[in-house]
Amino acid sequence: MTPRAAPSLLAELAPQPGRMRDALTITGLVLVTTTLAMALRVPEAALSCYLIFFAFRDNAGDTIFTALKLIAAASLAVGLGVLLLRGVLEDPMLRLAALAGFTFVGMFLSQASKLGPLAGTAGFVFAFMLTLVDVIPEPELINRAFEWIWVVLVLPLGLMAFWSALAGPRPLARAEEHIAALDRALLAPHGEQAKALLDEGLQPLDEYRKFARMLGEARGEEATRLLRRADDAYHRLALAEAGLIPAPARAAPPPEREPFLLPGAFSDPRPVRFAIKVLAAVMITYGFYTAFGLFQIHTAMITCFYVALGTRGETHHRIVLRFTGALIGAAIGMAVMFWLMPRADDIGGLLLLLAPPTFIAAWIGLGSERIAYAGWQLALCYFLVLLSGFGPPSGISAATSRIVGILFGSAVIWAVFATLWPESARDDARDAIAEMDTALSTAPPPDSGRAIARLRAPLARARRLAEMARYEREADLSADIALAETRYHAFLHRSRHAPA
Repeated sequence: MTPRAAPSLLAELAPQPGRMRDALTITGLVLVTTTLAMALRVPEAALSCYLIFFAFRDNAGDTIFTALKLIAAASLAVGLGVLLLRGVLEDPMLRLAALAGFTFVGMFLSQASKLGPLAGTAGFVFAFMLTLVDVIPEPELINRAFEWIWVVLVLPLGLMAFWSALAGPRPLARAEEHIAALDRALLAPHGEQAKALLDEGLQPLDEYRKFARMLGEARGEEATRLLRRADDAYHRLALAEAGLIPAPARAAPPPEREPFLLPGAFSDPRPVRFAIKVLAAVMITYGFYTAFGLFQIHTAMITCFYVALGTRGETHHRIVLRFTGALIGAAIGMAVMFWLMPRADDIGGLLLLLAPPTFIAAWIGLGSERIAYAGWQLALCYFLVLLSGFGPPSGISAATSRIVGILFGSAVIWAVFATLWPESARDDARDAIAEMDTALSTAPPPDSGRAIARLRAPLARARRLAEMARYEREADLSADIALAETRYHAFLHRSRHAPA
């Protein structure tokens, strides 16, 4: 985090409702996954444990649905991967073309469709499976490797789905908690908590309502009442923040159905440029470790898929978090391996060594986007050191190589995004402000929380991008954001006094 970033690191790490519960849940799932992986001798336990951080959600419905989607995607990827390799196994150029194609399509859809990161993850799985041919030349062994990849992915996801169905936080309860938070924020409508809740819009509540309907917790009239209450709570807080008397909304329209392809998917050049930049970084890292026979640093290519974001500021921020988390996780892992691991000669000892750092990583990972990714990387690098085999690590070379790969991949993605079609978070923030001004000049008086949230969305995006712009060492946009917020509040005042 930059020194000027707000809130402070201590505030980011402060306890929040549900944070302790979720951190303990993640830690428990990691320990159970490790136990099963060691008992069944499932390889790449570090990846299985890291997948829990990647797929974990704050309510049972979302966690179950995410786990099932990823299981289906993994099954499809493994099945198609086996068929695909039969056609390209003997032709390196065809294999390289397939790798490039999956990378480009996956990263394009991650920016241009509602699949988002899931599309990028699918592209990565396909691309990574194609690279296994470089180290496993025998077709029969590749088939077995694919089978194990499926187990590595499905084991933690199945556990997550089972636990969530059994004891996970219910989406209806999470919706009630969120509405209560909106109501509590009325006591300090100009505070940071109120601003954060308003900037989120109604999307979190829409998600909770959707999953509550899927699990049969809120259907029909009950779901309609929940929609109305959520809209009213947001409407009251938005008015209070603008200095107006809180009042219930006049209407509560349902959320609009999101199309598969986002607006401007093909007319806007940025999704294509983003996919090309990630593809260039993937090819550079893959070409480097293949040419020099350094498959042990293959995490360099993996890093390219998970660090890249839309602007330079966002990407630089993600790289800073990845570097920080990776170095802390590696340092803790090596210290534990040298001083404590020799005393842990059974699975119980291993779990005792895993639990505290996993909990710390989970606590950080459950924070806002300012720090969350550092927790993920802390966990990953710690797992890479301690879970490199089925017994106590005999050395640090394997873990060190993977960590070096992470650092190398981060450097490559930074260089590519800085030189090829560099996109500034500052410019995007100003574009978002202009989008808000256009909307304010044409919009009718908002009569619902959803209408206000729609008008506020560009301002929230501009605020977030302005913070990311600090990682580009660009001029501070605080004054621009403050003026935009003043215009937004002035519009709400005019709307309240407009004739009905």
